[in-house]
Amino acid sequence: MTNTNEFDFTADNGPLVYVRQVSPETLIAEGAMPHDALIPKGVKLYAVHLADGRRIAVMDDRERAFAAAVQHDLNPVSVH
Repeated sequence: MTNTNEFDFTADNGPLVYVRQVSPETLIAEGAMPHDALIPKGVKLYAVHLADGRRIAVMDDRERAFAAAVQHDLNPVSVH
């Protein structure tokens, strides 16, 4: 019998990645965005990180960040 529990992290769902909100200011300070980037006030960005903490993507929509991870055979979880 196959275990289909979506919360069973032992299942072969691909590498675990986490999604968390990140501010444009943080990205600029880390050199991931140019200092003169035109970012609308109040924009929310969401970063996808590997389990070791490396950021692999930044999206402007939380659902899009999760969908991109799944599309690339990764297993996304949310981090607050």
